[in-house]
Amino acid sequence: MPRSIYLALLSCFLLVWSALAQEDSAQRGGALTLGVGNNGISFGNSPRHNGVRFNWSDAEIEKINGLNFTLWRPGEPLSGTINGISFGVVASGANNLNGVSIGGLAVISRNAITGVSLGGLAVVSQGSLVGVNVGGLAVVGASEMNGVSGEGSISGISIGGLAVVTQGSATGINLGGLAVVGKGSLIGMNLGGMATVSQGSLRGVNVGGLAIVGKEAVSGLNLGGLAIVSEGTVHGLNIGGLAVVGLGGIKGLTVGGIGIVSKSDIVGLNVTLGDLRSDKPDDEISIRGINVGGYRIRAKELSGINLSVVMTIAENMRGLTVGCYNRVDGTQRGISIGLLNHAAELFGVQIGLINWAENNPAYLKILPFVNLHL
Repeated sequence: MPRSIYLALLSCFLLVWSALAQEDSAQRGGALTLGVGNNGISFGNSPRHNGVRFNWSDAEIEKINGLNFTLWRPGEPLSGTINGISFGVVASGANNLNGVSIGGLAVISRNAITGVSLGGLAVVSQGSLVGVNVGGLAVVGASEMNGVSGEGSISGISIGGLAVVTQGSATGINLGGLAVVGKGSLIGMNLGGMATVSQGSLRGVNVGGLAIVGKEAVSGLNLGGLAIVSEGTVHGLNIGGLAVVGLGGIKGLTVGGIGIVSKSDIVGLNVTLGDLRSDKPDDEISIRGINVGGYRIRAKELSGINLSVVMTIAENMRGLTVGCYNRVDGTQRGISIGLLNHAAELFGVQIGLINWAENNPAYLKILPFVNLHL
């Protein structure tokens, strides 16, 4: 009999023997070890082994060092530590996986996965994921699995065909075909085909095919196909196809297709074809810098260079304002240029067809072409 056929038959026999030796995948079964002690080649559910190990389904293991090969999914609850190369035809799993972990359907861990992990459908850890993690559908850091709580953090390079999801924080490069979603902070490069979403902060390079959504601060290079939305601040280079909304403030270079909106300060270079607005009546919020609004610029305090096609409205204005209609309900300090300029208190110059300065004498309140109060 050719040697290769003999070895193949022997391997099949030993694998079948290891499966029959285990009465239940959740209980320890017998094991045949070719070697000395726990060292060598093991067939069966040996709890501790150094070397090469073949098994039907891992259950109640303690520590495996080397190459671990299983045909079926691991028993519950997950246990022990596997160091080295872990390959599961259906799934590779343990309490801790360190090294290279490959599962035909999944790689799963109750505590931590460290190294390179490849799951046909998913890579899932209740604790931490550290290293390179690739799941055909998803990479998941779950804070709870089978009723047990964990931190669910991800760090390194994580790629999910549909999504990268963490109930903790994620640090590094995170790529999700549809979405990158974090309950904690997302730090590094975060790219979601449709959306990048965090209930914490987003810091680094953040891209969402449709949107970037952060409950806290969004900072760095931020690109949202339709919108960037944050309940905190948005700062850095911010580009939203339709809008950029930073309720806690917007700072940096910001471009919003039809709107840039905040309930706090907007500072920097801000450009939109629509509405550039900062409004919260009970606070002295402002827009400062170089501001371009196709439809309107509106703020309680407005300073810098302000260019609007239709109108600019402010409580107080300082600097240069250009638009068809410029209205300052309080004090204007600087120059306004437009078809109609109106200021309750003017300390500067108005240039336009009609210029109205309420603090001028009656005969100088409304003048054509130029009005001033120095």
